[in-house]
Amino acid sequence: MSNQSGDFHKHIALRSVPGIAGIACLVIAFGMTALTHVMFTVLVAEGVVLIGRTALLLRKYLKTPVE
Repeated sequence: MSNQSGDFHKHIALRSVPGIAGIACLVIAFGMTALTHVMFTVLVAEGVVLIGRTALLLRKYLKTPVE
């Protein structure tokens, strides 16, 4: 039983990895670039996409029935 719980947490952690990169992009965008700079827009867009991807991956995993 504990192995199934460990697998569940491992799968959640693996699907959350893109979200960490997305948060890093947002932190870098707001902390280290000027609002008028092109790189700011690119980093914000990439951060939002990565966080959205994480949400989709987690939702898909949690809605998949366990066999």
